[in-house]
Formats: sequence, structure tokens, C-alpha cells
Amino acid sequence: MTSRKHNHSTPDRTVLPPEPSAFGGRIGETYQDSVPDWTPALPLVAPEGAPNVLIILLDDVGFGQLGCYGGPIETPNLDTLASTGLRYNNFHTTALCSPSRAALLTGRNHHSVGLAAITEAATGFPGSYGSIPKSAATVAEVLKQNGYNTMALGKWHLTPYTAYTAAGPFDRWPVAMGFEKFYGFLGGETDQWAPLLVQDNQFIETPTRPGYHLTEDLVDRTITYIRDQQQANTGRPFFTYLALGACHSPLHAPREFIDKYRGRFAQGWDKVREEVLARQKALGILPESARLTPRDPAVSAWSDLSEAQKAVYCRLQEAFAGMLDHADHHIGRLLAALDELGLRDNTLILVASDNGASQEGLEHGVTNTDRYRNFNPETVEEMTLLLDQVGGPETDPLYPMGWSLAGNAPFKKWKQDTHMGGNTDALIISWPARIRARGAIRNQYHHIIDIVPTLLEVGGLPEPTSVNGIKQMPVQGVSLAYTFDDATAKTRKKVQYYEMLGSRALWSDGWTAVAWHKKGTSWDEDRWELYNTDVDTTEFDDVAAKHPEKLQQLIALWEVEARKYQVRPLDDRRYERAADPGRPVAALPKERYTFYTGTSNLHPLAGPSLLGKPHTVTAFASLPDTGAEGVLACFGGAFGGWTLFVQEGRLHYVHNYLKIEEYAVSSTRVVPAGQHRLGVRFTPTGKHLKPDFSTGDVLLLMDDEQVGALKGIKMGAMYSAMTGYGLLVGRNTGTAVSSRYQVPFAFTGTLEKLVVDVKGERDAEGELRLAFSQE
Repeated sequence: MTSRKHNHSTPDRTVLPPEPSAFGGRIGETYQDSVPDWTPALPLVAPEGAPNVLIILLDDVGFGQLGCYGGPIETPNLDTLASTGLRYNNFHTTALCSPSRAALLTGRNHHSVGLAAITEAATGFPGSYGSIPKSAATVAEVLKQNGYNTMALGKWHLTPYTAYTAAGPFDRWPVAMGFEKFYGFLGGETDQWAPLLVQDNQFIETPTRPGYHLTEDLVDRTITYIRDQQQANTGRPFFTYLALGACHSPLHAPREFIDKYRGRFAQGWDKVREEVLARQKALGILPESARLTPRDPAVSAWSDLSEAQKAVYCRLQEAFAGMLDHADHHIGRLLAALDELGLRDNTLILVASDNGASQEGLEHGVTNTDRYRNFNPETVEEMTLLLDQVGGPETDPLYPMGWSLAGNAPFKKWKQDTHMGGNTDALIISWPARIRARGAIRNQYHHIIDIVPTLLEVGGLPEPTSVNGIKQMPVQGVSLAYTFDDATAKTRKKVQYYEMLGSRALWSDGWTAVAWHKKGTSWDEDRWELYNTDVDTTEFDDVAAKHPEKLQQLIALWEVEARKYQVRPLDDRRYERAADPGRPVAALPKERYTFYTGTSNLHPLAGPSLLGKPHTVTAFASLPDTGAEGVLACFGGAFGGWTLFVQEGRLHYVHNYLKIEEYAVSSTRVVPAGQHRLGVRFTPTGKHLKPDFSTGDVLLLMDDEQVGALKGIKMGAMYSAMTGYGLLVGRNTGTAVSSRYQVPFAFTGTLEKLVVDVKGERDAEGELRLAFSQE
């Protein structure tokens, strides 16, 4: 790996690590008259004094939510960590998860590495391929090649959607991106009680032990990995990247953590925003001059809400608070483990979030996110009946956008937006051996692309110019290590652009221009605002009318940066990007698919597309004389999907429509012992009633004969597309599609294969029978 020194004015010079040395010993006739030289075989060694690095990345946690940032949620372990180092009050992200993660790990702007939005929203343009190029090696790859052990745990969300299969390709999975170990989940979210997990390059079964929660599991694994690394006693430092699911939806946490916050938010989001700003001023996070920005027009005044609305909204906020508190509790266990190992002093710990608090719960919040993704959101009245279940395995909740605004206090907007509420986040850095300040605050302007150059500088490593034989694009961030010792140092960053889902912004030398874009409107209609953010730290006072020349200067500079970092074309589509028929697919489409028991979960993006299409699912199964039961095949989970199973001697098909209704049909007769073709045929009966669901009729089939029928079922599109639960053969792991059984409900007979036919031809069963008889 060749490299450039970590000074942006310095040309390429150094080679790091050194090329393999020539043999320095002496070779005689035998070993007795020879001299060995072990140098070429020695493992890579990190620079002397290079610290261990632990990055803890929170998800959808806003600037005003951590206790040490004035938030209303108890985070004592993060507060204590902050007291050992620094808190930054002017740190920024891209405003969305995948782009921020790409920027964090590569040190390049998100469009530069093809992550304009989440990986599933790739559009086929250079800034939005949804795939990090090999010319932007991750910091994990750089550190690994310079003597570090590297490990990643938790959320990844950087693999192209076309690689979400058990066959890869794996070149953008974590292990191929510089991490020697990975344990976590590939996509943007997962059920925290029943996650779809990957270990290294393999999907693994969902844990089923009582009381399981993903956050606890991830911290357990992190501690184990670090202990393994330390007890090997190689002397190598470690780079650990722990990306928790907290606090992305679903807001899952143990009941005791949620109940701890009962009643604490009864004053409502307007009052909470005021309280947070007051604490931020008291803590010195923000100056006394900071002003609370007006409530967003999309958010109702708390005083205007009904009592039912207040009850529902408070419980959803309590679930968020419980999830963050729970995460802090387990982060505390990890910090204690580092103390026990004697590692804290020379471990650089960095805690951040990937974007501001999420407004994706919309006006009312949800207990089932698949419902609103299918354009069928819950009503407040429906959610009122579920308050005691919120945050538990029976729900998939997210709070309303009013709490998001409070979570980003005192700023405007939220995740997905380029105002400060979307891209301003907490950043805690602790490194006792190097950072002498304790509990201090830094206000230099920095961005998430600045983390990589910081790690290279403190590790004594130059910036790479070539990695694995591939020429590298320059790292685009600026190290913030100079802030460790000097609170008054002027920021070394000069400019930072922003673009997210059509909204734009640019910061330069203390001024910010920002344009919020309304989806579906012309960009020419966007109104640019101007703020002197060195003075107006919350973007309260729009001075565009007072300084038109300055505004035009920043708009022109945004255009320069946009050309430099391949930002265009602007695109304000969201879920529609994933529905573009011209997009590549994860797997080649076929008219007939064959699947086998014992195989991995088939991600929804890799499985057959069945929405609104005639299709037949047939299991080739044998039942012993004593009978058998269990799942033959299923797709999705408790919040939407379908399942074909044998129970109490009969064949059953259940279609779970968004947990609103289970459409069920059972065979009119018992399935006898012996070899059978057990299946279901779906026939669409009309056009899609809404963008993402259709209706149809179902026939239950046993050896080509109809043994059951059901008309008028509803079929949704987004079942588990985000959480990743797709097609499973012979069992139902994760969450149960039907309330009629408990997971895994594995089939106890012999299941030879499953065939899914999407031709819709009436004679398909004859061909299936022939295929069965030939094996």
C-alpha cells in the first residue's frame, strides 16, 4: 500500500508498509552453515504508540438527546466518558445513515463514494451507485495493512442491495472492506428482539434464548472479540467499529427501561425543547445567545393535541428513551471491560451518531413501520390499544416527528434534511493518554469525513495513495486532532457542502446557506436561506435579504463543490427509487425457482417478485406414518408476510397483511402419510389498490387437487424489505408470520425442495410433478 503523508499540501512520497525486504541472512549448504533472516516473514507492526481505536456509532440520535448534551434521557456512562475527554458542539454528518457511514469509514464525501442516499436507493449515476469504489479504501483496510486487528459489529448498511444474497458478491461486505471479523446485520434496520444476523460472510440463525436483545448481544461480542485479541498477546492495537441499532426503528427495549420514563414527557415536545436548550446553555454546550428555532409547521403545538394523542405520543417517546438508556447501560459494560483489561488509557474512543433524530414516524408515529411504508398507517385510536406493548416484540415502533424536533433541539428540521437538525450531532472523544482536557467542549466546525484523517494522524500513518494495487482518491476530510489541545484554535476546515434527497446547504468560513426542497416541486422554487452560524449558532435568523451578495457567493460555491464531488443529478425521490424498473436486481429473474431446506434466509431483494403476479408455491414433502408438522415455507415475519405449513394434520396457508389481518385457509382433509405436493396458488383479482399492495384469491393444493380456497386477500409489498426477512424453507426463524405457531416451527417430515412458479400457467403442476418424479 503506497501512501501520501497526512498533509494536504504534501505530494505523494512515502511507501507504507514497506515492500518485502530482500533476504538479509546467508544461505549455505545446510542450516548449520546458514544464517536465517526472519524480517520478511514478520507480521506488520503498527507505529510505536499507536492507540487502540473504538468507534461507537449510534443511530438516529439527535443533538439534544444525550444527557451530556442537555438531553432528557439518562446516559450516565456516555456522560462519564465525556467527562474524561471532549464534547464537540459543531460536528456534522450527511443527514442519512448509509452516506454518513461511508463518509465515516472512507474520509470522503458521500457522493464521491457513490452513496448519495441509502444503498437501496441507488440510481445509476456516479454519485449514487450505492457501492463504495475500491479507490476509496476504508480506514479499516488501511489500519489492517499497518498492523491493526480490525473488527466491525452491528449495523453495516454499505453493501449494495444487489449483493444481499447468501452468494454475495462479498466484495462490499465488511470482511472484504478491511474488517477481519464481522457480526451484525447488513441492512438499514432489523428487529432488535429477533434480528437477521450475519457473521463474517454467512447469514446465521436468529438467537432464540429468552430475553435476547441485539444491543446486549453486540456488546457481548465486542467484549469477547477484544478479549480474544488481547489474550493473543501479539502487541497489535485494535480498531473496533461498533454500530448499534439504537436508536433506529424499531424502538425496542426491555420493559423496565421503557417504564422508567413513564410520565417524564407529559409536558410535551414544545416544553422539552425549551428545557433542553436551557440545559445546553448551563452545560456550556451552546452559548447564552443561542435561540430556540420556531416549531416546524409540520408539527402541531402540544397544547392543541387530544388526550389520546398525548398518551400515544408520550409512550412512543418513552420507548425511544428506554432504548437509548438501554444502549448506554451496555456501553457501560464495554467501557468497564476496557478498564478491566487496562486498555482505557491508550484507547481512542469516539462516540457519534449518523444523523439527526428521525422524522420518519411522520405526524402520529407508528407501532408497525411496515404499515406506513405500505401507505396504510395506523390511527391514534388503533395505537391506543397497544400502549402496553410498545417497545416489545409485538410492535415495530417509531415516534412522531414532534419528538424528532425535540431530539434535535434547538435546531430546525431532522434526519434527511440539510438544516442543522438533520446534520448536527454529538461527538465525544476520549483518549486519556493524549487528551489532557477533561470534560471540555470544542466548537470548531468539523464533519464526519474528518474522522479518517484524524485516525491516520494520531496513528502516525500517512494517507494512502494506493491500496491493494488500486490508486486512491484523496481523503477529503481535515484532521481535527489539532483541537485536542487547543480550545481556541481556529477551525482548519474551509468549506463543506451538503445535499440530501434534493435539499442543499453549504458552510464556509462561518456562514451557512441552506435550501430546503419540497419533494415533487421544481428546484428553481427552492428558497435559499443565509445564516452567520459563527454568531447565530442555531440557524435562527435568516439574513439572506441583508446579505444577498454573500448568499450568491455561497450558492456559487455550492455549485463548485457539487461538480467536484459528483453531486448531480439532484433527485428528490425516496421509496420510488427502489421501485425503478430499470434498476439492476440482486438475482436473475426466472419463471421458476427451486429452493431447499437448510439454506439461508433469502433476502426480499434477492427472491422472486410476487406482488400482484400469478404464482404457485409447491413443497415436495413426505410425511411419516406418525405424521408431521411445521413450516414448509414462509416469507416475512410478524408484521407482514405469508406462510405455508402443516399443523394438526392439515395443510394451512396464512397471509399476514401488515398485522392488520391474517387471511387463513386450511385444507378440507388431512394430509395422509407419504409423498405429496403441497402448495398454494395466488391469482390476482384486480389492479393495485394503492401503490404497494394488491388483492387476489388463493387456492390450497394437495397433489394437484384443490383442498381449500380463500377470496379477496390483500397482499403488501414492503414486507420485511428493510429488516431483511425473506424466504425461508422448512422453518420460520425471526418472528412468526402467523400467530398460529411459535418460531422456529421447523417441519418434522422430509422436505425435498420448494418450487415457486411465477408463470401463472394453469398446467404448472404437471411440470412440477414431472420434476418431482425424476429425482
